[in-house]
Amino acid sequence: MEVTLFGSRLSPFVEKVARGLQLKGIAFELVPVKSPLDFKRWNPQTGKMPVLEIDGERIFDSTAILRRLEELVPEPRLHASDPATYARQRFIEDWSDESLYWYVMGCRWTDVNAGASAAQVADSIPLPDFVKPVMRIVLRHQIGGQATAQGLVRLPFEQLLDELGRRFDELLVFLDGRPFFFSDSPSVADLAIFGQLHTLQSGPTPQAARLVDERPLLGQYVRRVDEATRPGAQRRLAAAS
Repeated sequence: MEVTLFGSRLSPFVEKVARGLQLKGIAFELVPVKSPLDFKRWNPQTGKMPVLEIDGERIFDSTAILRRLEELVPEPRLHASDPATYARQRFIEDWSDESLYWYVMGCRWTDVNAGASAAQVADSIPLPDFVKPVMRIVLRHQIGGQATAQGLVRLPFEQLLDELGRRFDELLVFLDGRPFFFSDSPSVADLAIFGQLHTLQSGPTPQAARLVDERPLLGQYVRRVDEATRPGAQRRLAAAS
């Protein structure tokens, strides 16, 4: 099986898919963004990442990609076999993708962090040095504009952080002492949440990273998902058992 993942792992959705591939032990090639034109070239429908190509078949949208991986490589499971548990995991996945994501965007593109976020994205694209300052301005306008249109970034930053902290506390309630959401093994819910938290901890949003640090159980959860989804994690677990 020849698998190619298109996109930057700065994206929480690309990271979500990459972790799913690693969890299932599927070798893949990551093709990073080399030009802003890549987005529309790789995904003519929406111009969004990630895109996964499996033996020539291209799949768009992180949720659809993980569902397809589950069909091709059933174990280890990303979706609980119990319908009630699966429904809860899918709810968390969808909430993460459609709601938590905008908290991430709000933190990254608020005026306090927008410059650092634009620099991080621009620096991840192999452009000539003289182009990068212009690219940072374009990114701040385009991506920051999306966050502004959604609305959370228009909140006072301290209020946004307070609300994000409340969401983190609610996640811990849903975890309820389990190692992963509603299960003893990682699922699509964990991959989705990890992707968002990974982006928040990637550098330009130190205020959000501090919110995680202030919640030791949440920090432990992030490390647990990280360890379970690193390359070769399943082989190491099998060898230890």
